[in-house]
Amino acid sequence: MNTKKFWFLVTLGVCQVSSSPVSFCPEDSDVCFQWAVPEAGNENIYFQIDAPTSYQWIGLGIGKKMAGAAMFLMYEDGQGNVTVSNRDGKGHSMPLLGDQDSISLLDGSGVKDGRMIANVLYKNSGNFDFSGSSDWIMAKKEGTPLASVDPDVSIAVHDSHSAFSVNLAQASVALDSNPFSESSDEESDVSGGDATGVTETNSNPNTNLILAHGVILTVVFVAVYPLGSLLMPWLGKWYIHGAWQMVGFLAMWAGFGIGYVVSSDLDIFFDQTHTRLGVVVVALLGMQPILGLLHHIQYRRQGMRGAFGHVHIWYGRALIIMGMVNGGLGLQLTGASDVYVIVYSVVAGISALTYAAYSTFKAIKTEKTEKKK
Repeated sequence: MNTKKFWFLVTLGVCQVSSSPVSFCPEDSDVCFQWAVPEAGNENIYFQIDAPTSYQWIGLGIGKKMAGAAMFLMYEDGQGNVTVSNRDGKGHSMPLLGDQDSISLLDGSGVKDGRMIANVLYKNSGNFDFSGSSDWIMAKKEGTPLASVDPDVSIAVHDSHSAFSVNLAQASVALDSNPFSESSDEESDVSGGDATGVTETNSNPNTNLILAHGVILTVVFVAVYPLGSLLMPWLGKWYIHGAWQMVGFLAMWAGFGIGYVVSSDLDIFFDQTHTRLGVVVVALLGMQPILGLLHHIQYRRQGMRGAFGHVHIWYGRALIIMGMVNGGLGLQLTGASDVYVIVYSVVAGISALTYAAYSTFKAIKTEKTEKKK
């Protein structure tokens, strides 16, 4: 154990004997938190956020999920100190500026030895119960410093998040004053840990599931569906077209199922543009096999494309384009880097334009042929 970590843990031990704050460092994380509640019962709560300067911002919130949570964001102010912003969680989107008068940045806060520390007093107005077990969430974003004193500065989407329950009955302190001023003077280098009184209730969703969801549906909407729709005019074999599209259809539902699991875990199912549009597109595409069958039956009877055929073709084309657009919204929702967004946009754009151009050309040619008949 290095000296920095030793002194940090010793300090925590002393604090727990004399004032009993609860401390917690989520597993495989170098971010740590502490809580303390005065015995006086005046609804004040003290908490500390301690994180490396490699993070652009750190968020700590009261609540089970972002929607309705009281969020506290910490980031560098560019002047050797930190800014703490009180914000109101509105779901899986940037939290809005809240009541700044309800928080105070206390002594011991600042930037030192590559770490940001915020000692904060939150004046509860009866909105939350701090007498027992309390639900909290955290989120973090790595990147260049925001270097801002503006409590309403725009922030990028978090890289990861977690949720935990804190037994604040074990965080009781005798005095209604800053319990972290002494511990903040000590250098800390804590890379993880656990604390009595804190239980993780939900960690980050499986990133492999998010990746699988994105890859499957990208392949389906950017490649499988467009190519499958062109197989019919190319080969003239309805069963090849139908079999190919059915493979894409089943893959689409598999990707949708994975997306449902992930979005439910994040509590954003049908709560964001991406998830809403995704549900609509997939649900509408559920009609395509039926429309395709009706088109086939009508074509065999009439020997030419009828109403069901036109609906099946143009309905499908519109939904394929909508699916491509929604893929871009999905990348935006995950906070993907500009490189991924650009690559997807270029590939999807080329696919969409090529598909639209060929489809239009083929439609005009088919219409002329049928008129000659």
